[in-house]
Amino acid sequence: MKYTKYDMNAYNLHIINTDRFKTITVGIAFRRKLVKEEITIRNLLKDLMINANGTYPTERDLIIETEKLYDLKLSSSNYRIGNDTIIAFRMRFLNEKYTEDGMNEESIRFLYDLIFNPKFDSDFDKCKNRMKKSILSLKDNKIRYSLLKLLETTKDKPYSYNSYGEIEVLDKISVDDVKNYYDDVIKNDIVDVFVVGEVNNDKIKNLFRECFKLPTYHKYKSDIIVPELISNGSIKEYREKDNVNQTQISILCKLSKLTDRERKYVLPVYSEMLGGTANSLLFDNVREKNSYAYYVNAIIKSYDNILIIYSGVGAGNEDNVIKIIKKTMKDVSRGKFSLDKFTSAKETMAGAIKASVDSPMGIISNYYASILVGSKDVDERIKMIGSVTKEDIVNVSRKIEFHTVFILEGDNEEDNDK
Repeated sequence: MKYTKYDMNAYNLHIINTDRFKTITVGIAFRRKLVKEEITIRNLLKDLMINANGTYPTERDLIIETEKLYDLKLSSSNYRIGNDTIIAFRMRFLNEKYTEDGMNEESIRFLYDLIFNPKFDSDFDKCKNRMKKSILSLKDNKIRYSLLKLLETTKDKPYSYNSYGEIEVLDKISVDDVKNYYDDVIKNDIVDVFVVGEVNNDKIKNLFRECFKLPTYHKYKSDIIVPELISNGSIKEYREKDNVNQTQISILCKLSKLTDRERKYVLPVYSEMLGGTANSLLFDNVREKNSYAYYVNAIIKSYDNILIIYSGVGAGNEDNVIKIIKKTMKDVSRGKFSLDKFTSAKETMAGAIKASVDSPMGIISNYYASILVGSKDVDERIKMIGSVTKEDIVNVSRKIEFHTVFILEGDNEEDNDK
Protein backbone atom coordinates (compact mmCIF):
# COMPACT_ATOMS: atom_id res chain seq x y z
CA MET A 1 0.00 0.00 0.00
CA LYS A 2 1.13 3.51 -0.78
CA TYR A 3 -0.44 6.42 1.09
CA THR A 4 -0.53 9.95 -0.35
CA LYS A 5 -2.18 13.01 1.14
CA TYR A 6 -3.24 15.99 -1.00
CA ASP A 7 -4.20 19.40 0.36
CA MET A 8 -7.30 20.41 -1.62
CA ASN A 9 -7.65 23.74 0.26
CA ALA A 10 -11.07 23.21 1.91
CA TYR A 11 -10.47 19.52 2.57
CA ASN A 12 -7.79 16.83 2.48
CA LEU A 13 -7.77 13.99 -0.04
CA HIS A 14 -6.15 10.75 1.13
CA ILE A 15 -5.36 8.10 -1.51
CA ILE A 16 -4.30 4.64 -0.38
CA ASN A 17 -3.14 2.90 -3.54
CA THR A 18 -3.28 -0.89 -3.32
CA ASP A 19 -3.97 -3.82 -5.64
CA ARG A 20 -5.28 -6.00 -2.81
CA PHE A 21 -8.93 -5.43 -3.77
CA LYS A 22 -10.97 -5.63 -6.97
CA THR A 23 -13.04 -2.74 -5.72
CA ILE A 24 -12.49 0.96 -5.11
CA THR A 25 -13.81 2.38 -1.85
CA VAL A 26 -14.45 6.07 -1.24
CA GLY A 27 -15.11 7.40 2.24
CA ILE A 28 -16.06 10.99 3.03
CA ALA A 29 -16.13 12.25 6.62
CA PHE A 30 -17.77 15.49 7.76
CA ARG A 31 -16.69 16.39 11.30
CA ARG A 32 -17.48 19.05 13.87
CA LYS A 33 -17.80 19.48 17.61
CA LEU A 34 -20.84 17.67 18.98
CA VAL A 35 -23.80 19.88 19.91
CA LYS A 36 -26.73 18.17 21.61
CA GLU A 37 -29.33 20.21 19.74
CA GLU A 38 -27.91 19.04 16.38
CA ILE A 39 -27.93 15.28 17.01
CA THR A 40 -31.43 14.59 15.68
CA ILE A 41 -31.21 16.69 12.52
CA ARG A 42 -27.72 15.39 11.80
CA ASN A 43 -29.01 11.81 11.90
CA LEU A 44 -31.89 12.72 9.61
CA LEU A 45 -29.58 14.48 7.17
CA LYS A 46 -27.25 11.50 6.71
CA ASP A 47 -30.24 9.30 5.84
CA LEU A 48 -31.85 11.78 3.47
CA MET A 49 -28.65 12.32 1.51
CA ILE A 50 -28.41 8.70 0.38
CA ASN A 51 -32.14 8.22 -0.26
CA ALA A 52 -32.72 10.73 -3.05
CA ASN A 53 -31.29 13.72 -4.87
CA GLY A 54 -31.98 16.08 -7.74
CA THR A 55 -30.98 13.55 -10.39
CA TYR A 56 -32.53 10.51 -8.69
CA PRO A 57 -35.62 11.89 -6.90
CA THR A 58 -36.69 8.68 -5.12
CA GLU A 59 -35.02 5.85 -3.27
CA ARG A 60 -36.09 3.49 -6.05
CA ASP A 61 -34.37 5.67 -8.67
CA LEU A 62 -31.17 5.52 -6.64
CA ILE A 63 -31.33 1.74 -6.32
CA ILE A 64 -31.79 1.34 -10.08
CA GLU A 65 -28.76 3.55 -10.74
CA THR A 66 -26.55 1.67 -8.29
CA GLU A 67 -27.46 -1.58 -10.05
CA LYS A 68 -26.41 -0.03 -13.38
CA LEU A 69 -23.07 0.85 -11.77
CA TYR A 70 -22.32 -2.85 -11.27
CA ASP A 71 -24.16 -3.08 -7.95
CA LEU A 72 -22.41 -0.11 -6.35
CA LYS A 73 -22.77 -0.17 -2.55
CA LEU A 74 -23.64 3.02 -0.68
CA SER A 75 -24.04 3.69 3.03
CA SER A 76 -23.94 6.45 5.62
CA SER A 77 -23.48 6.66 9.37
CA ASN A 78 -23.33 9.22 12.12
CA TYR A 79 -21.02 8.48 15.02
CA ARG A 80 -19.07 10.18 17.77
CA ILE A 81 -15.51 10.02 18.98
CA GLY A 82 -14.85 12.01 22.12
CA ASN A 83 -16.10 15.56 21.68
CA ASP A 84 -16.56 15.31 17.90
CA THR A 85 -19.42 14.02 15.75
CA ILE A 86 -18.85 12.60 12.28
CA ILE A 87 -21.14 11.97 9.32
CA ALA A 88 -19.52 9.35 7.11
CA PHE A 89 -20.52 8.43 3.56
CA ARG A 90 -19.09 5.26 2.05
CA MET A 91 -19.20 3.96 -1.49
CA ARG A 92 -17.73 0.75 -2.91
CA PHE A 93 -17.73 -0.21 -6.57
CA LEU A 94 -15.91 -2.58 -8.92
CA ASN A 95 -12.72 -1.17 -10.37
CA GLU A 96 -13.15 -0.42 -14.07
CA LYS A 97 -10.25 -2.82 -14.61
CA TYR A 98 -12.90 -5.53 -14.16
CA THR A 99 -15.85 -3.75 -15.85
CA GLU A 100 -15.39 -1.12 -18.56
CA ASP A 101 -13.43 2.09 -19.13
CA GLY A 102 -14.87 5.19 -17.54
CA MET A 103 -16.77 3.42 -14.76
CA ASN A 104 -14.47 4.72 -12.01
CA GLU A 105 -15.21 8.31 -12.97
CA GLU A 106 -18.91 7.64 -13.45
CA SER A 107 -19.18 6.02 -10.02
CA ILE A 108 -17.34 8.85 -8.27
CA ARG A 109 -19.46 11.47 -10.06
CA PHE A 110 -22.51 9.59 -8.78
CA LEU A 111 -21.28 10.17 -5.23
CA TYR A 112 -20.63 13.85 -5.96
CA ASP A 113 -24.20 14.13 -7.18
CA LEU A 114 -25.55 12.75 -3.90
CA ILE A 115 -23.55 15.18 -1.81
CA PHE A 116 -23.84 18.37 -3.84
CA ASN A 117 -27.25 17.94 -5.49
CA PRO A 118 -29.49 16.89 -2.59
CA LYS A 119 -33.26 16.67 -2.70
CA PHE A 120 -34.81 16.57 0.76
CA ASP A 121 -38.55 16.74 0.16
CA SER A 122 -39.37 13.58 -1.82
CA ASP A 123 -38.51 11.00 0.88
CA PHE A 124 -38.66 13.38 3.84
CA ASP A 125 -41.62 11.84 5.67
CA LYS A 126 -40.44 8.32 4.87
CA CYS A 127 -37.01 8.98 6.41
CA LYS A 128 -38.52 10.69 9.45
CA ASN A 129 -40.86 7.76 10.09
CA ARG A 130 -38.01 5.27 9.71
CA MET A 131 -35.89 7.26 12.13
CA LYS A 132 -38.79 7.52 14.60
CA LYS A 133 -39.18 3.72 14.59
CA SER A 134 -35.48 3.36 15.24
CA ILE A 135 -35.64 5.68 18.26
CA LEU A 136 -38.74 3.94 19.64
CA SER A 137 -37.11 0.53 19.26
CA LEU A 138 -34.28 1.50 21.62
CA LYS A 139 -36.19 0.23 24.63
CA ASP A 140 -36.71 -3.17 23.01
CA ASN A 141 -32.98 -3.85 23.31
CA LYS A 142 -32.53 -3.99 27.06
CA ILE A 143 -28.72 -3.94 26.98
CA ARG A 144 -28.60 -0.86 24.75
CA TYR A 145 -31.37 0.83 26.75
CA SER A 146 -29.61 0.17 30.07
CA LEU A 147 -26.35 1.63 28.77
CA LEU A 148 -28.20 4.67 27.48
CA LYS A 149 -29.85 5.23 30.87
CA LEU A 150 -26.53 4.77 32.66
CA LEU A 151 -24.78 7.37 30.53
CA GLU A 152 -27.71 9.78 30.80
CA THR A 153 -26.91 10.16 34.49
CA THR A 154 -23.75 12.13 33.62
CA LYS A 155 -26.01 14.82 32.09
CA ASP A 156 -23.50 17.26 30.58
CA LYS A 157 -21.07 14.86 28.88
CA PRO A 158 -21.17 14.17 25.10
CA TYR A 159 -21.81 10.49 25.78
CA SER A 160 -24.83 11.30 27.96
CA TYR A 161 -26.92 12.30 24.92
CA ASN A 162 -29.11 9.87 23.02
CA SER A 163 -27.07 9.37 19.83
CA TYR A 164 -30.18 8.24 17.94
CA GLY A 165 -31.92 11.58 18.47
CA GLU A 166 -35.12 12.70 20.17
CA ILE A 167 -38.63 12.15 18.82
CA GLU A 168 -39.85 15.51 20.18
CA VAL A 169 -37.13 17.26 18.19
CA LEU A 170 -37.63 15.08 15.12
CA ASP A 171 -41.35 15.90 14.92
CA LYS A 172 -40.57 19.62 14.67
CA ILE A 173 -37.92 19.40 11.92
CA SER A 174 -39.04 20.77 8.54
CA VAL A 175 -37.54 20.39 5.07
CA ASP A 176 -36.26 23.97 5.32
CA ASP A 177 -34.56 23.15 8.61
CA VAL A 178 -32.69 20.30 6.93
CA LYS A 179 -31.73 22.48 3.96
CA ASN A 180 -30.32 25.14 6.25
CA TYR A 181 -28.42 22.59 8.32
CA TYR A 182 -27.04 20.95 5.17
CA ASP A 183 -25.70 24.34 4.02
CA ASP A 184 -24.03 24.80 7.41
CA VAL A 185 -22.41 21.34 7.24
CA ILE A 186 -21.07 21.93 3.73
CA LYS A 187 -19.65 25.30 4.73
CA ASN A 188 -18.28 24.60 8.19
CA ASP A 189 -17.52 20.92 8.82
CA ILE A 190 -13.95 19.66 8.61
CA VAL A 191 -13.87 17.25 5.67
CA ASP A 192 -11.58 14.36 4.80
CA VAL A 193 -11.91 12.21 1.68
CA PHE A 194 -10.37 8.74 1.40
CA VAL A 195 -9.91 6.58 -1.68
CA VAL A 196 -8.71 2.98 -1.38
CA GLY A 197 -7.93 0.81 -4.39
CA GLU A 198 -5.81 0.38 -7.47
CA VAL A 199 -6.13 3.86 -9.00
CA ASN A 200 -4.25 6.50 -10.95
CA ASN A 201 -3.54 9.14 -8.31
CA ASP A 202 -3.38 12.03 -10.75
CA LYS A 203 -6.71 11.13 -12.35
CA ILE A 204 -8.41 10.80 -8.98
CA LYS A 205 -6.92 14.06 -7.70
CA ASN A 206 -7.96 15.98 -10.83
CA LEU A 207 -11.45 14.47 -10.71
CA PHE A 208 -11.94 15.60 -7.13
CA ARG A 209 -10.50 19.03 -7.90
CA GLU A 210 -13.03 19.42 -10.71
CA CYS A 211 -16.12 18.13 -8.95
CA PHE A 212 -15.68 18.11 -5.21
CA LYS A 213 -15.66 21.81 -4.46
CA LEU A 214 -16.28 23.03 -0.93
CA PRO A 215 -16.47 26.63 0.23
CA THR A 216 -13.77 27.80 2.61
CA TYR A 217 -14.68 26.86 6.15
CA HIS A 218 -13.62 28.08 9.56
CA LYS A 219 -11.46 25.52 11.27
CA TYR A 220 -11.87 25.01 14.98
CA LYS A 221 -9.32 23.68 17.40
CA SER A 222 -10.35 20.05 17.79
CA ASP A 223 -9.89 18.62 21.28
CA ILE A 224 -11.17 15.07 21.02
CA ILE A 225 -10.69 14.02 24.64
CA VAL A 226 -13.72 14.50 26.92
CA PRO A 227 -12.90 15.99 30.35
CA GLU A 228 -12.80 13.51 33.21
CA LEU A 229 -15.84 12.85 35.37
CA ILE A 230 -15.90 14.40 38.80
CA SER A 231 -15.75 11.82 41.60
CA ASN A 232 -19.04 11.24 43.40
CA GLY A 233 -17.45 10.54 46.77
CA SER A 234 -19.62 7.44 46.93
CA ILE A 235 -20.99 5.26 44.15
CA LYS A 236 -24.34 6.46 42.84
CA GLU A 237 -26.95 3.82 42.10
CA TYR A 238 -30.06 4.14 39.95
CA ARG A 239 -32.79 1.54 39.48
CA GLU A 240 -35.64 1.21 37.03
CA LYS A 241 -38.30 -1.47 36.71
CA ASP A 242 -39.35 -3.02 33.44
CA ASN A 243 -40.66 -6.26 31.98
CA VAL A 244 -37.27 -7.95 31.61
CA ASN A 245 -36.21 -11.60 31.63
CA GLN A 246 -32.77 -10.71 33.00
CA THR A 247 -31.74 -8.00 35.42
CA GLN A 248 -29.42 -5.66 33.53
CA ILE A 249 -26.47 -4.21 35.44
CA SER A 250 -24.50 -1.34 33.88
CA ILE A 251 -21.51 0.14 35.67
CA LEU A 252 -19.73 3.37 34.78
CA CYS A 253 -16.12 3.83 35.87
CA LYS A 254 -14.15 7.06 35.59
CA LEU A 255 -10.58 7.15 34.30
CA SER A 256 -8.12 9.68 35.69
CA LYS A 257 -4.84 11.24 34.56
CA LEU A 258 -4.11 8.84 31.72
CA THR A 259 -0.93 9.12 29.72
CA ASP A 260 -1.15 8.91 25.93
CA ARG A 261 0.48 5.47 26.03
CA GLU A 262 -2.00 4.22 28.62
CA ARG A 263 -4.94 5.55 26.63
CA LYS A 264 -3.87 3.96 23.34
CA TYR A 265 -2.17 0.72 24.37
CA VAL A 266 -2.40 -0.21 28.05
CA LEU A 267 -6.13 0.35 28.58
CA PRO A 268 -7.20 -1.74 25.56
CA VAL A 269 -5.17 -4.67 26.93
CA TYR A 270 -6.61 -4.11 30.42
CA SER A 271 -10.19 -4.01 29.09
CA GLU A 272 -9.68 -7.12 26.97
CA MET A 273 -8.25 -9.06 29.92
CA LEU A 274 -10.94 -7.81 32.29
CA GLY A 275 -14.04 -8.45 30.20
CA GLY A 276 -13.39 -8.58 26.47
CA THR A 277 -14.13 -12.24 25.73
CA ALA A 278 -15.33 -15.53 27.20
CA ASN A 279 -11.70 -15.98 28.30
CA SER A 280 -11.77 -12.86 30.47
CA LEU A 281 -11.37 -12.50 34.23
CA LEU A 282 -14.93 -11.28 34.74
CA PHE A 283 -16.42 -14.07 32.66
CA ASP A 284 -14.51 -16.63 34.72
CA ASN A 285 -15.36 -15.12 38.09
CA VAL A 286 -18.97 -14.05 37.51
CA ARG A 287 -20.28 -16.73 35.18
CA GLU A 288 -18.04 -19.78 35.16
CA LYS A 289 -17.24 -19.99 38.88
CA ASN A 290 -20.49 -18.64 40.32
CA SER A 291 -23.13 -18.90 37.55
CA TYR A 292 -24.56 -15.53 38.54
CA ALA A 293 -24.63 -13.97 35.06
CA TYR A 294 -25.65 -14.86 31.54
CA TYR A 295 -22.93 -12.59 30.18
CA VAL A 296 -20.53 -9.94 31.42
CA ASN A 297 -18.44 -7.56 29.33
CA ALA A 298 -16.16 -4.55 29.71
CA ILE A 299 -15.68 -1.86 27.07
CA ILE A 300 -13.20 0.97 27.19
CA LYS A 301 -14.01 4.46 25.90
CA SER A 302 -10.51 5.92 26.10
CA TYR A 303 -11.34 9.31 24.62
CA ASP A 304 -14.37 9.66 26.89
CA ASN A 305 -12.22 8.81 29.93
CA ILE A 306 -14.64 6.07 30.98
CA LEU A 307 -14.86 2.29 31.29
CA ILE A 308 -18.23 0.51 31.13
CA ILE A 309 -19.03 -2.93 32.51
CA TYR A 310 -22.40 -4.51 31.78
CA SER A 311 -23.98 -7.84 32.66
CA GLY A 312 -27.26 -9.73 32.45
CA VAL A 313 -27.93 -11.56 35.72
CA GLY A 314 -30.56 -13.64 37.40
CA ALA A 315 -33.01 -11.79 39.66
CA GLY A 316 -31.57 -11.15 43.12
CA ASN A 317 -27.96 -11.71 42.09
CA GLU A 318 -27.05 -8.12 41.30
CA ASP A 319 -25.36 -7.36 44.63
CA ASN A 320 -23.26 -10.51 44.41
CA VAL A 321 -22.23 -9.73 40.83
CA ILE A 322 -21.21 -6.17 41.71
CA LYS A 323 -19.12 -7.45 44.63
CA ILE A 324 -17.32 -9.94 42.37
CA ILE A 325 -16.66 -7.25 39.75
CA LYS A 326 -15.20 -4.95 42.40
CA LYS A 327 -13.05 -7.73 43.82
CA THR A 328 -11.80 -8.76 40.38
CA MET A 329 -10.76 -5.19 39.59
CA LYS A 330 -9.14 -4.83 43.01
CA ASP A 331 -7.16 -8.02 42.44
CA VAL A 332 -5.86 -6.66 39.13
CA SER A 333 -4.73 -3.45 40.85
CA ARG A 334 -2.72 -5.66 43.22
CA GLY A 335 -1.19 -7.65 40.40
CA LYS A 336 -3.22 -10.76 41.24
CA PHE A 337 -4.08 -12.02 37.77
CA SER A 338 -3.02 -14.87 35.51
CA LEU A 339 -0.13 -14.20 33.16
CA ASP A 340 -1.92 -16.47 30.68
CA LYS A 341 -4.91 -14.09 30.69
CA PHE A 342 -2.58 -11.14 30.25
CA THR A 343 -0.66 -12.73 27.38
CA SER A 344 -3.88 -13.87 25.69
CA ALA A 345 -5.30 -10.33 25.89
CA LYS A 346 -2.21 -8.87 24.24
CA GLU A 347 -2.31 -11.48 21.49
CA THR A 348 -6.00 -10.82 20.88
CA MET A 349 -5.43 -7.07 20.64
CA ALA A 350 -2.46 -7.49 18.30
CA GLY A 351 -4.51 -9.83 16.11
CA ALA A 352 -7.39 -7.36 15.95
CA ILE A 353 -5.06 -4.55 14.88
CA LYS A 354 -3.51 -6.74 12.20
CA ALA A 355 -6.94 -7.79 10.92
CA SER A 356 -8.14 -4.18 10.78
CA VAL A 357 -6.36 -3.62 7.46
CA ASP A 358 -7.92 -6.66 5.78
CA SER A 359 -10.79 -4.54 4.42
CA PRO A 360 -10.93 -1.15 2.65
CA MET A 361 -13.06 0.37 5.42
CA GLY A 362 -10.63 -0.92 8.03
CA ILE A 363 -7.79 0.78 6.15
CA ILE A 364 -9.75 4.04 6.03
CA SER A 365 -10.52 3.79 9.75
CA ASN A 366 -6.84 3.34 10.54
CA TYR A 367 -5.76 6.38 8.53
CA TYR A 368 -8.61 8.49 9.90
CA ALA A 369 -7.60 7.52 13.44
CA SER A 370 -4.15 8.91 12.73
CA ILE A 371 -5.79 12.24 11.89
CA LEU A 372 -8.14 12.30 14.86
CA VAL A 373 -5.99 10.94 17.66
CA GLY A 374 -2.51 10.54 16.24
CA SER A 375 -2.61 6.74 15.92
CA LYS A 376 0.55 5.08 14.66
CA ASP A 377 0.71 2.63 11.77
CA VAL A 378 -0.31 -0.98 12.28
CA ASP A 379 3.20 -2.37 12.85
CA GLU A 380 4.02 0.29 15.44
CA ARG A 381 0.73 -0.24 17.28
CA ILE A 382 1.30 -4.00 17.44
CA LYS A 383 4.80 -3.35 18.75
CA MET A 384 3.44 -0.98 21.41
CA ILE A 385 0.79 -3.52 22.48
CA GLY A 386 3.57 -6.07 22.83
CA SER A 387 5.51 -3.69 25.07
CA VAL A 388 2.70 -3.47 27.66
CA THR A 389 3.86 -5.01 30.95
CA LYS A 390 2.13 -6.42 34.00
CA GLU A 391 3.28 -3.32 35.88
CA ASP A 392 1.57 -1.12 33.26
CA ILE A 393 -1.71 -2.97 33.85
CA VAL A 394 -1.40 -2.59 37.62
CA ASN A 395 -0.64 1.13 37.33
CA VAL A 396 -3.52 1.91 34.95
CA SER A 397 -5.96 -0.15 37.03
CA ARG A 398 -5.31 2.22 39.92
CA LYS A 399 -6.58 5.08 37.78
CA ILE A 400 -10.02 3.46 37.45
CA GLU A 401 -12.78 4.35 39.91
CA PHE A 402 -16.36 3.10 40.28
CA HIS A 403 -18.71 6.01 39.58
CA THR A 404 -22.32 5.02 38.82
CA VAL A 405 -24.43 1.85 38.71
CA PHE A 406 -27.69 1.50 36.79
CA ILE A 407 -29.89 -1.56 37.37
CA LEU A 408 -32.84 -2.45 35.14
CA GLU A 409 -34.88 -5.03 37.03
CA GLY A 410 -38.15 -6.88 36.59
CA ASP A 411 -41.46 -5.47 37.82
CA ASN A 412 -41.68 -8.45 40.16
CA GLU A 413 -40.09 -11.83 40.69
CA GLU A 414 -42.70 -13.53 38.52
CA ASP A 415 -41.69 -11.39 35.52
CA ASN A 416 -38.08 -12.38 35.92
CA ASP A 417 -38.96 -16.08 35.84
CA LYS A 418 -40.82 -15.86 32.53
